[in-house]
Formats: sequence, structure tokens, C-alpha cells
Amino acid sequence: MSTVPNVPEQSERFEQVASDSFAPLRIRPHKTTDGTSPAGTLRSAKPGQVLVTRITGGPCTVLRTRSLIRSGDRELVKVALYGRGRAGVEQDDRQCLPGPGDLVVYETTRPYELRFWDPFDIVVLGIPRTLLGPHTKSLAARTASAVPTGSGGGRLTATLMRDAARDLDACTGSGGAHLAEALVSLVLSALAEQPVAVCPTDHLAERILSHCLGHLSDPCLSPESVARAHHVSVRYLHKVVQQRGVTLASWIRSRRLERIRRDLTDPALADRTVSVIAAGWGLLDATHLSRSLRAEFGQSAAEIRKEAGTDRRPGRGQSWRLEGGHVPR
Repeated sequence: MSTVPNVPEQSERFEQVASDSFAPLRIRPHKTTDGTSPAGTLRSAKPGQVLVTRITGGPCTVLRTRSLIRSGDRELVKVALYGRGRAGVEQDDRQCLPGPGDLVVYETTRPYELRFWDPFDIVVLGIPRTLLGPHTKSLAARTASAVPTGSGGGRLTATLMRDAARDLDACTGSGGAHLAEALVSLVLSALAEQPVAVCPTDHLAERILSHCLGHLSDPCLSPESVARAHHVSVRYLHKVVQQRGVTLASWIRSRRLERIRRDLTDPALADRTVSVIAAGWGLLDATHLSRSLRAEFGQSAAEIRKEAGTDRRPGRGQSWRLEGGHVPR
């Protein structure tokens, strides 16, 4: 998106662009010594369901007030990577002063205030709350807290966010869903490395769900195997996970179905059968897979592929060379 010109009436236009991108906001430019209101730029792309936005601008205050919040607004968890300029973030009775390279989380479902005392440059991920599932609760405990990215998962997160913001056009290609998943996973990893004041069962729940994400392809993944890996009883494991409002079996099932659906839409995997894709995510019996996909997403496996243009079966717009009278499966 082009730069918003540096004239007063264009400040309102920049506010509208930012509001349309995320949720309704008020942006109050700070007057400079010559009486002008600095301009800003906002460029974004949407790999999968995640919005990647690079924002630059001059000194200003950004407000998401209670009066602006409506039931129909997008419910986003915003993860900002700060670049140059002094800044402050306030939400949920917490405040922080992030420095260059720090990550900060804030949510559109509750009021927040951002202050920029200098010209700034930030990269913001807009992640739908529904995409985070049980992790939303732990992120809510980290709002308005600066997380350094100098090492470990934080450094990887910052690198990928910067690279995505530099080449926004590349974010919307066929690998967009994979990029979105990588961004969300790295954000969760970076934040999990930082201590936060939560109860012990929250820490255990985080470890359990992270373990399950890393073992979705294992057909032997089960409450029993997860309990053994964390040295707890199956009963206690269910109690811990249910505090997140889910059952472990349903959570694993939903995560597997999400990845199967993603792979069904991937042109690079168009030659793989539905059964092979399902087996790759630990579902060895795909008898009722289409029914499960329809219940979860409103479409069967065949309908998902047809809509994505990845249905390579004979008679679906693709030519096949038959060998020995057999049609490839």
C-alpha cells in the first residue's frame, strides 16, 4: 500500500486503513515542531488465516477503546515485532516499553493503547483467536509484556517475521498455509520460553499440547502414551487438559483434520490418495474421514480437493496413462 500523504486529512485515511485491516482504532498523531502530522504506511498480506503487516509511521497514539469494540469485530491476537523508535504498550492493567527486537502480544477483544514517541517500524501478525485454540488463555496472560528475541525460538520467530514482511508478495503463494502455521508455531515457541505467572497445571497443559502437536503423525498417539511421556496418570492428564475447555482426544482429532485439509489443498500433494495423506497424520483407518471433514469444515475430502483444484482423479480434468489396464489410485 502506498504512503499516506503528510497532510491532516490523510491522517484520518490512515486510521481507516488500519481499522479495516485489524479492528476499529483511533490514531492520534503527535504534532511535530513544524505543526504537521507525520504520515504512515501499511502493507499487508494474508498467508492462510494469518495477517502479516508491516507498519511505519511517525509519533502517534493508537487506541482501541471499549466504545470501539463491537461483537462483530475480528477477534485477533496481535503479535508485534518492534523495530526502531521508543514505544509503549498497555493492556489488561499491564504496561511495557518494548525495545528494538522485542515481541509484544495484545488482543482486539479488549481495550489497549499503543504509544510511539519516535518514528517507528513494526511487523504485526494478526492471528485469529480460533486458530490458537487452548493457547489463547496462556497468551492472554502475556499481553503488554515485552519478550526479547535475541536467542532460541525468539530469534527464529523474529527472523521469519522480518523476512515475511520484506517479501509480502511471496506470502500469498501456494505455501501460504504452511507459512501461517510456521509463524504461529514459532510465536508460541518464543512465548513459551518466557516465564509467566500461571498455575502449575497451565504449564503442564502447555507441555502436553506442544507434545501432541509434535507427534500428530504418530498413529500411536493417545492419552495413554501422552500420560506416560509426562509421568502422570491418564485421569490427571484429562483433568489438566479439560481446564482448557477441551478433551485431549477431540483436540488431537481437530489438529489432525486441520493438517489433512491443508494437505488436500496442496498442489504438490495432488497425486497422493486421501488415505495416504490421512496416514501421514496418524489416521490409518480413513473409512469415515470424509464424514469427519464434513463435520469439521462442511466439506468432504473430494469437495475440498475439487474446490482447491487438486483433484487428479480420472475424469476430473486430468489425463492419465493407464498401465496394464489399471487406473492409478
